[in-house]
Amino acid sequence: MCKAHSAAGRRGPAAAGRGYGGSPLTPAPGPAATGTMRRHAAASAFLLPLLLLELVSPGWGNRLPYFINYFFDTYLLINEDTPVGSSVTQLLARDLDNDPLVFGVVGEEASRFFAVESMTGVVWLRQPLDRETKSEFTVEFSVSDSQGVIKGTVNIQVGDVNDNAPRFHNQPYSVRIPENTPVGTPIFIVNATDPDQGAGGSVLYSFQPPSNFFAIDSGRGIVSVIRELDYEVTQAYQLQVNATDQDKNKPLSTLANLAITITDVQDMDPIFINLPYSTNIYENSPPGTTVRMITAIDQDKGRPRGIGYTIVSGNTNSIFALDYISGALTLNGPLDRENPFYSAGFILTVKGTELNDDRTPSNATVTTTFNILVIDINDNAPEFNSSEYSVAIPELAQVGFALPLFIQVQDKDEGPNSVFEVYLVGNNSNHFIISPTSIQGKADIRVRVAVPLDFETIPRYEFSLFANESVPDHVGFARVKINLINENDNRPVFSKALYNVSLLENTTVGTTVLQVHATDNDVGTYGRVSYFFSDDPDRFSLDKDTGVILLTARLDFETTQRYTLTVIARDGGGEETTGRVRINVLDVNDNVPTFQKEAYLGALRENEPSVTQVVRLRASDEDSSPNNQITYSIVQASAFRDYFDIAVLDGYGVISVNHPLDYEQVANGVIYLTVMAKDAGNPPLNSTVPVTIEVFDENDNPPTFSKASYVIAVMEDIMAGATVLFLNATDVDRSREYGQESIIYSLEGSSHFRINARSGEITTTSLLDREAKSEYILIVRAVDGGVGHHQKTGIAMVNITLLDINDNYPSWKDEPYFINLVEMTPPNSDVTTVVAIDPDLGENGTVVYSIRPPNKFYSLNSTTGKIRTTGVLLDRENPNAQEAQLMRRIVVSVTDCGRPPLRATSSATVFVNLLDLNDNDPTFQNLPFTAEIAEGLPAGSSVFQVVAIDLDEGPNGQVTYRMQVGMPRMDFLINSTSGLVTSTAVLDRERIAEYYLRVVASDAGVPSKSSTSTLTVKVLDVNDESPTFFPATYNVSLPENVARDFRVVRLNCTDADVGLNAELSYFITGGNQDGKFSVGFRDGVVRTVVSLDRETVASYTLILEAIDNGPTGNRRTGTATVYVTVLDVNDNRPIFLQSSYEVSIPEDIPAASSIVQVKATDADEGVNGRVWYRIIKGNEHNHFRINPSTGLVMRGVRHLDREQNSSHVLEVEAYNTEQGPMRSSVRVIVYVEDVNDEVPVFTQRQYNRLGLRETAGIGTSVAVVRATDRDTGNGGLVSYKILSGAEGKFEIDESTGLITTIEYLDYETKTSYLMNVSATDQAPPNNQGFCSVYVSLLNELDEAVQFSNNSYEAVIMENIPLGSEVLRVQARSIDNLNQITYKFDPNTNAQALSLFKINGITGVITVKGQVDREKGDFYTLTVVADDGGPKIDSTVKVSVVCHAGITVGPAAGLNSASSCREGPGQRSPTPSVTRSGMCCQPAEIPTPYSGTWDSSCRIHPSS
Repeated sequence: MCKAHSAAGRRGPAAAGRGYGGSPLTPAPGPAATGTMRRHAAASAFLLPLLLLELVSPGWGNRLPYFINYFFDTYLLINEDTPVGSSVTQLLARDLDNDPLVFGVVGEEASRFFAVESMTGVVWLRQPLDRETKSEFTVEFSVSDSQGVIKGTVNIQVGDVNDNAPRFHNQPYSVRIPENTPVGTPIFIVNATDPDQGAGGSVLYSFQPPSNFFAIDSGRGIVSVIRELDYEVTQAYQLQVNATDQDKNKPLSTLANLAITITDVQDMDPIFINLPYSTNIYENSPPGTTVRMITAIDQDKGRPRGIGYTIVSGNTNSIFALDYISGALTLNGPLDRENPFYSAGFILTVKGTELNDDRTPSNATVTTTFNILVIDINDNAPEFNSSEYSVAIPELAQVGFALPLFIQVQDKDEGPNSVFEVYLVGNNSNHFIISPTSIQGKADIRVRVAVPLDFETIPRYEFSLFANESVPDHVGFARVKINLINENDNRPVFSKALYNVSLLENTTVGTTVLQVHATDNDVGTYGRVSYFFSDDPDRFSLDKDTGVILLTARLDFETTQRYTLTVIARDGGGEETTGRVRINVLDVNDNVPTFQKEAYLGALRENEPSVTQVVRLRASDEDSSPNNQITYSIVQASAFRDYFDIAVLDGYGVISVNHPLDYEQVANGVIYLTVMAKDAGNPPLNSTVPVTIEVFDENDNPPTFSKASYVIAVMEDIMAGATVLFLNATDVDRSREYGQESIIYSLEGSSHFRINARSGEITTTSLLDREAKSEYILIVRAVDGGVGHHQKTGIAMVNITLLDINDNYPSWKDEPYFINLVEMTPPNSDVTTVVAIDPDLGENGTVVYSIRPPNKFYSLNSTTGKIRTTGVLLDRENPNAQEAQLMRRIVVSVTDCGRPPLRATSSATVFVNLLDLNDNDPTFQNLPFTAEIAEGLPAGSSVFQVVAIDLDEGPNGQVTYRMQVGMPRMDFLINSTSGLVTSTAVLDRERIAEYYLRVVASDAGVPSKSSTSTLTVKVLDVNDESPTFFPATYNVSLPENVARDFRVVRLNCTDADVGLNAELSYFITGGNQDGKFSVGFRDGVVRTVVSLDRETVASYTLILEAIDNGPTGNRRTGTATVYVTVLDVNDNRPIFLQSSYEVSIPEDIPAASSIVQVKATDADEGVNGRVWYRIIKGNEHNHFRINPSTGLVMRGVRHLDREQNSSHVLEVEAYNTEQGPMRSSVRVIVYVEDVNDEVPVFTQRQYNRLGLRETAGIGTSVAVVRATDRDTGNGGLVSYKILSGAEGKFEIDESTGLITTIEYLDYETKTSYLMNVSATDQAPPNNQGFCSVYVSLLNELDEAVQFSNNSYEAVIMENIPLGSEVLRVQARSIDNLNQITYKFDPNTNAQALSLFKINGITGVITVKGQVDREKGDFYTLTVVADDGGPKIDSTVKVSVVCHAGITVGPAAGLNSASSCREGPGQRSPTPSVTRSGMCCQPAEIPTPYSGTWDSSCRIHPSS
């Protein structure tokens, strides 16, 4: 402290002031150092005196300079933004000697950054400073005078300036989070640091621009979710994180990208795309036709699941098939629109189900409907409901009569495809009319009578009914058969009233008896006669067609002598006539004698005396005498014919025997006789009957054996049930009851044997054993069929000896055998003796021993069973398993000496326990071996377990383990007991990859034995490196029409690991929701799987992941992003918004009127998506036109006419370009609605009905007019009306056009009518058509005949000559059809009828008898005139007055207009009749005439 104060005192204020304030020797500090220098000024004032004291030489000689700058004691602060070339400070030094000073900088680093002006000491900055790179310098400056150099060290601190923006670490930032991450969840932490200090180094975080879904903690950089996420809306977020320091003057900031990838969660149901689904399909589409592709997608777009497609409902008859995977809806069978199940189309309910990874359906489903309309094609011809129609009608059916036929015709097609015409073809088809004739779809056809019918002219009609479409071969056909019904008015008549015939009773069946015949004058079926019996005789048949009567059964005079049959003749109309047939039966001898029984049976005992009767028999004959007289005789006998006689007694044939019989001499105890019965007919008839005589046996003979005793030997091994002996006893009696067949055998003496009671066969009942019993004595009895004391018995003895066989096997005694034997036992040492015994005798009981299988270690005495060792060494530890077993196990077999020899059922086993000697070294079981252990495992990890075995036992086989000393590294140790090798340190594969350990195994024997082997330990690599992509982002642009398997990009990825840990597999983990891309599993090449579709997805952000092949659960991954932009090509055809368009318009729509607008869209872009329209089909007559750009369909230049075409099917095409396939078409169906613009048109201009009977009744059909109107609805309905000409006689049905009579007609009043008829449709303006109907009447005899006078009178003279004409009557008929005939009324006076006659044709009445006035002078004749008509005949009275005295010539007569005396009121100016020149001239001229007669009998008036 004292030195400091004295120095300050010496310097004085001036020195102090210069150090602080800055004298001219000290340049002003630069801007970077000004503040710092001020802060340290006070400190410099105290430190400088101390420095001066040290620099002063003690001897006050040349004194060295010294620095006086403060920063030599503290530090110099220079801001890092100081410009290069700037003065940072000035070195100040003082030399008390005032020597010139030279300044400098010392050191390479200091010289790089700083330069010192040597004279002034100004320090200049040579290189820019960066505090963040180097925050301080230790710089050594020098100052020198002429005598020496002084160096001073300055600590230069670099002052911080906010020149560093925050820097983010560990970029790029990316994170993957599921879309269901809860709000508030932290998902990532960004980290940015700023090396600046203070506020310039404090970092705040923010999003630029802010995110609606994520927030970042401004201080900690924690990013969290603030809003629910939805992968289907946004799959990834690119956020910009802004890190800003807090410098107030000039804050700096840095941006970093945070890529947040949203991973999909299966939380969305699938949806169908391209809705709605509706289409048309032609009914003739073949099975397999693709109807439509149905597509649903999983709205979870991250890893979208596949969709399975099914039809839920509406698939009638499974007509459609839906591919479960592709969604292709195809036709599954033939489709017929006319099928009622298909005509209305289909509404399919289709379900799409998301599929799990194993292709099982999930719970995520969606359904939609698919409307399918079946479009009709003209594939059906009209069809009638029957191929043939038949009907019978009476021939008098009226015109207009509707035939009772149900004729229905239908074309199952629809619309214009179902329009057709119906017409009737055939001879005389004009006799009938049909309606309607023009049909669409379906109609009932009515057939009516058009003209009067006549069975005698045409009894039947046959027509062809056609239904024709405009399409060739579309013709319906049916046949119509009409039969007229005739009347039945005649009965059949037999040719004879009675048919008589005689037949012999033996007439052969089938003989024709006779033929009856009847005739019927009717024609056809009415004239066809059938024949029947009135009852059903059992012996005759009648052919119903020919009348032939046949004999169907034999006649029997004895039963019936005569048959009377009634025959009915019936015509086709049911009329019947009966006739009679008499058949007489004549007798013949045709019955043979018949025995009462078919056979007779008699019986007698042998040895009995002769009997009178054995059998009584009788026969009868149905013939009459003498044919029925019968005699009997024995015609045949099987034996002893002479012993039998037959005689007739009381009508019976009695057979008797005349000698005793011996049963044993009668074959089978039966005698057969044949007896004949013969009648007395000529020729005689006979019959025979069999007679059986049975002779009964008596038991008079006992059974007898062939020997009294039998001796037999059998082997003891005879089978149970085997035959030992057959015994046979005989009995002379021959009957079954007492003879051989009745014998029964029995046996006594042993239960080991039995005898068949019938055959005498002795058999064994069980197995025999000679060793148990060697001989058997049996007693056999035979008894016959006698009963009681009549039964007879025979006895025999049987001695059976058993012969020995070798049937006992040797058996072991004391087996098995266990012995102890020390290994290495010398040869020929005794081991043991085995013993076996055999109960058989002799050689069968002698046994022989052998070792089986052979054993080289032991030998065996075959007789004594003694076992000894051989010369082969016994080693207990012999490694050969087979030899080890042979040493420890001796198998001995034994057999006897029988023939064949028997071997014991089992071998004897000698088990040898070999006692151990220590003669084996330990043997490693698993060394040498290479063990593997992963690096990095903790010390004490198990590596390998060494196993060594010592074949010796006990301590000799007890093994211990150790490691051989002298190993270079002891990183392992081994457990001496278990052999387990464990690590003693953490292994590092990179340091030592393999270890070679020497292991020693020793046993505990004395002396001990040991073995040595090597264990190699290989250190395995662990997967601790991640795959790394370079680059991490790829950008690719592809046209959408690239081919399948197109190479998009090859990824570059490496993994620092080796082996499987470095083997990489590549996967697309995001952005490939539609499966368009694939990546090579090994090569990392991204390719297209299917063609791309820009219209579906315009770009893809593919997340690629590389996974190494490390252990499961510890595999490492790396990711890369491939941005794929899909470029548009013209690959989409325009698609119409509707599958078809239908519209209805009136037929009078004006030209250029809008009809319908079609609309198609093209999913392509720009020019590729522009759509043009045109009509390509169905507009041949230019009825329509279309706006090419808008698709508006309008009426064209030609007008529409529904009657020509009621619908138009246009095919409109939408296209992009004139050429190329990018086009599609749609059907536009324009239905033309009717406007009432057609006039009804009659089928004929004039209809004629000629010859209508004038007597036709009211309501008679006259004619049918028919008019058609091609309009539809009310405009096509026609109403008929008679406008004129009917004159109240006719009316017309306004609906059918049938004209009928409403008043009686009269030919005589009017012979014809001409009517005007109109047809009017029923819609405004009510168009009319016209026709005429001409009806002519047929004249009929319906008027009465009228005489010219009301009465006639004539005057004749008596005795008028015969044949003289009295007068002539004259009548006429208005009908004027037939000749009028005349006759006298039968009721006319008989006397008058005897005198006069009338000519039936001329009406002239002449005299036919002598007229005598005295007998009668006045006669009244009634004349009848008839024209043949149905009216009552007309009559007139003719009065004839007879005068006397007038001579009349022989041939006088009157003309037809006068008489000799006219009636009242009649005038005849020239009444004269000339005939043969004679004249009837009365004496006076009769009044009122006057004059004279002339020669011609004419009166000439007086002049």
